[in-house]
Amino acid sequence: MSTHPPALPEYALMTHPSRLYSEVPATDWADWQWQLRHAVAAGADLAQQLGLSVHWQRSCAEALRRYPPMATPYYLSLAHSASPDDPILRQCLPHPDELHDAPDARPDPLAEEQSSPVPRLVHRYRDRALFLCCSSCAVRCRHCMRKRHWHDALPPPSAAELAAAVAYLREHREVREVLLSGGDPLTLSDDALGGILDAFAAVPQLEVLRIGTRVPVTLPQRITADLCAMLAQSPKTLWIATHFNHPWELSNEAATAADRLLKAGVPLVNQSVLLRGINDDAETLRLLFTGLLKIKIKPYYLFHGDPVAGTTHFRTGIRKGLEIMDQLRGNTSGLALPAFAIDLPDAGGKIRLEPDCAAGCDSEGAPLFRSYNGNIVPYPN
Repeated sequence: MSTHPPALPEYALMTHPSRLYSEVPATDWADWQWQLRHAVAAGADLAQQLGLSVHWQRSCAEALRRYPPMATPYYLSLAHSASPDDPILRQCLPHPDELHDAPDARPDPLAEEQSSPVPRLVHRYRDRALFLCCSSCAVRCRHCMRKRHWHDALPPPSAAELAAAVAYLREHREVREVLLSGGDPLTLSDDALGGILDAFAAVPQLEVLRIGTRVPVTLPQRITADLCAMLAQSPKTLWIATHFNHPWELSNEAATAADRLLKAGVPLVNQSVLLRGINDDAETLRLLFTGLLKIKIKPYYLFHGDPVAGTTHFRTGIRKGLEIMDQLRGNTSGLALPAFAIDLPDAGGKIRLEPDCAAGCDSEGAPLFRSYNGNIVPYPN
């Protein structure tokens, strides 16, 4: 059953005063490194912090072991209740359903490892490649497509690993764009991230570097003046793809982080995942997408959940996503509508899906279409 946000005025940014950390000095709270040092990573600590029952700890013991949690104090403070079904906590708390996979669920359903010609580099599409910068994240999202790496400690890339990736790209001049992913690249230090950006800036044919990050959602304090100054100096065009999933994540801190990046000349798009019990209804997504527009982040993709081991309980049917997009069509600004897409298994790539608006033909052969309000309208052929 979906968890709906409370009634709010349109485009409202939701402010979340920290009930859990009311004694923390403001200077500590605003320090991204303090947030990472105090990230909650143990089931007992989560239970104590949120007041969760002993029964919860026992029922989640195996999920905790197999998929260890991690959440910043900031992100936990966005929750509106201490219920494991809260749409914020549901994204970061272990759940026993993580142990019950559908038959098609696999650790690496998109075959990233098979598409990796050199360490850390994934080359699936002809003109784009992906580089894994690290395995660290501010929050381990329970729907993560790379849960298989949670027990790995992938540090920042070595000079040899960067050199191998750069050499491969120099030999494959068809690659015009590199996506920096992980883990989360923005959990790295400025020096480590700057070294990665500099390495790829030396590849002549690269036109765009894109950073995939959830830091504006989970650790907006990381978007510092120094970081933005470094990004602004990039000789390559930079884009950032954020990952907001629920309107409660649109805090004033997140809006400030977005504004800093935009003022540094970095455009922002958002990729959401359709998640059962979190955002699988039209009104929740309408609030999310219009709220993103308010802070100048373009909704780019709404992804159907991948068949990743440990995430089956989050997945909806494909038809559910199409129904939601159909409900949003015509009732939400076109600027606020992302593309609904699935990522085909075994490196099949992304496919955009649209609600079917064709309704046959009339007696004279003119095409008929179903409008946003359900009317059947002929169109001259």
